[in-house]
Amino acid sequence: MNWLISNAFRIASVTFCSSALLFTATGCEDANDLGVEVPGTSPISTEYRDYSVTASTILQDSAETLNAERALAGRINDDAIGTTTAKAFFNLRAGSEELPSLFTNTKLDSVVLVMSFDQVYGSAARPISFDLYNLASSLEEKKSYNAGVSVPLGTRVATNLISSLNRTKTEQRKNGLKKLAVDANGKFLLDATGKKYPGTVDSTTSITVPDQTIRLVLHKDQVRNSEFATQLFTAMKDASFSQTRLNELWKGLGLVPSDGYAGAVAGLNRLFDNRVYFYFTGTKTGATAVTSQSYSVRLANSYGINDPNAPRYYTQLTTDFKAPFNVLTDPTKSATTADGLAYMQEGIGLGTKLVISDIDALKGQNALAINRAELLIPVKSSGALLFPSPTQAYLYELNANNRVLLRTINTSPAERIVQTNLASPLGQGNEAIVSLYNVSPTNKYYSVVITTYLQAYLANQLGEQPAAFMLSPFLRRSFGLSLNRSVLDARNIKLRVYSSKLR
Repeated sequence: MNWLISNAFRIASVTFCSSALLFTATGCEDANDLGVEVPGTSPISTEYRDYSVTASTILQDSAETLNAERALAGRINDDAIGTTTAKAFFNLRAGSEELPSLFTNTKLDSVVLVMSFDQVYGSAARPISFDLYNLASSLEEKKSYNAGVSVPLGTRVATNLISSLNRTKTEQRKNGLKKLAVDANGKFLLDATGKKYPGTVDSTTSITVPDQTIRLVLHKDQVRNSEFATQLFTAMKDASFSQTRLNELWKGLGLVPSDGYAGAVAGLNRLFDNRVYFYFTGTKTGATAVTSQSYSVRLANSYGINDPNAPRYYTQLTTDFKAPFNVLTDPTKSATTADGLAYMQEGIGLGTKLVISDIDALKGQNALAINRAELLIPVKSSGALLFPSPTQAYLYELNANNRVLLRTINTSPAERIVQTNLASPLGQGNEAIVSLYNVSPTNKYYSVVITTYLQAYLANQLGEQPAAFMLSPFLRRSFGLSLNRSVLDARNIKLRVYSSKLR
């Protein structure tokens, strides 16, 4: 590796087990116990030192939510941070089923918005409640949408539509018995030795499983009348109905939590079948029997997962921050708490700012070899009551205004993110993963080895020196979207550096 610095910072080939030392005090170890030796030199002492880290909470630029792996919708009150509101906006696509125009004596029975969810942030005990809107205009094909972008809403077409989040359903599953042979009465399965097993061929077992589906009834005959739904159905009874006509009548769907609701935010999975179903009865042309039919309008998915023409969608996220986090409306500021906690959270964009003020003391010590550098970040055990903890995070370099530094790579600007150990610290695409370790329910921490990066930092090989670092729970250029969050023990974050003094 041609970027390696002077002999003062050559790395010894040694491995340390840091998890056992996470909460031990700064100290020195006997060189013979550690066995550290740099070729061509003889260490006279080997030790580790813990460098203190000042941690606070900052607000990142808005997260990218356009066509993410899921959409978020709902509202949740968090006693620590504040109230977060998630609104989801969708372009729509006409379905491929037979149009109502192919039937006579049609009668609209109901219109139901059906969406699958794979995550609930908050409580699933209380039904979730939404208002539905017709957007003022469709989401533009050449415009970028992120969590901080708002779009004008058109007509509100339904209010206070509710759905259970803890519904269950019964499924029939095969009992798993292998068909070998059956006794004369058909009551037992027999293996090759004639041993009997209870059960019958192809028998099934009824099991209860969660039904992770939101169903919002927009229109129900003689129960809930929707002028908007009946207008759409009337248009579908015309043989000329097309995608263009749908776009004229329904420019896009706005899914907005109802006023007064603040129980949960649901993660809507884009890979499942999310549609608005129009259920109706009618007689097929040329037939005599009246049958039940359905026609659907698709959202957040299409006829294939990788369809380039799938409808666009995105999530808008806003948080009404409580003190002391209300200072984050100014992105140059950071928030500190009286109880010594720092936060990082996906979706709303919270990151943890890390300042290692005394690390420059290592500069100029030519008789010192850096063997290993590891960042240790303890997690507060009570931090995941409403939100799951991210299983990994990333370390970005910041300027004095809390913005991510940029570096030009192949003529294009790229955000500066700490690369994995032994990779070039000036590269891109080999991001160091800050991993979560669950030692016990009360001992959880994030850790990342940054030996290579620290060597380059001390040798002034990075270009503009970062003023601080940001621990982000998501890779900023990714399509992941959630509200996963970690609450960190800000007072006990440390950078542990193992070094050897050389003769």
